Amino acid sequence: MSIKTALLIVDVQPTFCEEGSLPVDGGNIVAKKIGDLIGGSHHYDMVVTTQDWHIDPGAHFDLHPDFTNTWPRHGVAGTPEAELHPSLTPVLDKIDVRVKKGQYAAAYSGFEGADENGTFLHDILSQAGIQRIETVGLAFDYCVKETALDGMKLGYEVEVLKAFTAPVSLETAENAMVELKLAGVQINQDFSKEDS
Repeated sequence: MSIKTALLIVDVQPTFCEEGSLPVDGGNIVAKKIGDLIGGSHHYDMVVTTQDWHIDPGAHFDLHPDFTNTWPRHGVAGTPEAELHPSLTPVLDKIDVRVKKGQYAAAYSGFEGADENGTFLHDILSQAGIQRIETVGLAFDYCVKETALDGMKLGYEVEVLKAFTAPVSLETAENAMVELKLAGVQINQDFSKEDS
């Protein structure tokens, strides 16, 4: 019997792409590649998106951010740039679950998010019998990393598809890579993700 696998698409929103409030270089390209990944036939048992959806996240927003713990306003709930990236619009029918996080606090991990019914991501995956997750999205060295690390802590087999991510900076990306590998997360650097 094959292991049930979910694809977690982390925070692929205009707010984190070029022209957004907190842009990551290469964000738009990543969004397009992820749209293509799920647009054809794919092997995932479930596809989940997460979104930063900030209402009043307290000290997470700062007029003088340090870009480590505090940040400029981004992912503001109800604004166009907090919605899913337009590259995902043609494949919305391929997305099974949409999770939102960070309404009233900083939330880097997708596992801090819940769907519209208030069901948290771990419960959603558990109820579906998911044992393995593959993570993609933005940014590699923050929300993708934290989602992958939490997945490991919760007992999932976790793989990051690095070619479908982009980092805030090369330095923090290197540190994230070390942290992920030490935690047992698999890193897939292949640019062509074959269906299996």
